[in-house]
Amino acid sequence: LFMCTAVLSAAAFARASGTLSRSRMIGVLVFLFVVLILCKSVAALVYAIVLTPLVLFASYRWQFRIAASMALIAVIYPMLRNAGVIPTDDIVAKIAEYSAERAQSLEYRFFNETQLLGRAAEKPLFGWGGWGRSLIRHTETGEILSIPDGRWIIIFGTFGWLGYICEFGLLALPIGMMLYQIRRAPGHDLSPHVGPLALILAATMMDMLLNATLTPLTWLTAGAVLGFAERMGAERAAAESTWTPMRAVLEQSQIPQGKRTIL
Repeated sequence: LFMCTAVLSAAAFARASGTLSRSRMIGVLVFLFVVLILCKSVAALVYAIVLTPLVLFASYRWQFRIAASMALIAVIYPMLRNAGVIPTDDIVAKIAEYSAERAQSLEYRFFNETQLLGRAAEKPLFGWGGWGRSLIRHTETGEILSIPDGRWIIIFGTFGWLGYICEFGLLALPIGMMLYQIRRAPGHDLSPHVGPLALILAATMMDMLLNATLTPLTWLTAGAVLGFAERMGAERAAAESTWTPMRAVLEQSQIPQGKRTIL
């Protein structure tokens, strides 16, 4: 996942660079993509294949729309699993066409998630707390029978819906705030880096559905997107407060609406 982040970052720099340095950044992008392939991580490779063209060619607003959709899926994933919306059997069968070993590993993860979801359903609001109380244990020996892989099931079983929304909702909040600011000020110039940062954050949240990949870098990325959103909101508020007196004068005047726009 770290190499996937590096690939997306290189793609963002290649798009934002000048003509002379762009060819160098494309070379860096190709090199990092080869390294990512050598990592032999299917999930990270899929993220890179899907998101790299978006970073290179999609508008920044579309980048935020896709990032917000991915973040929303990550936030409501427990509801989707409980409702049976996620076709786990079909996913495993599709992966089995390419690799039986990876399909078996994914099926084992889904099986453990199902068992742990049943355990978490006994205390859905606040969870079981720490010390492994959310895990499935042997009734006589106390031996742990379940292995949680995804960050989401660990948090959901330990802290319930409250803890899950506090963590995953907090990570998704900067993307939602940035999308809100973009809609409020559609003509505002966006940094060429904030869209790729949002996609990196959304990809990390999606990966946390399968792995426990929450690192300090994830919080740093969320903080960077949040900083962009707060600065954009402050600039928009300052611009509105500056023009408010002029708008009041125009409202009270007899100037036709068309000429007000020119003024």
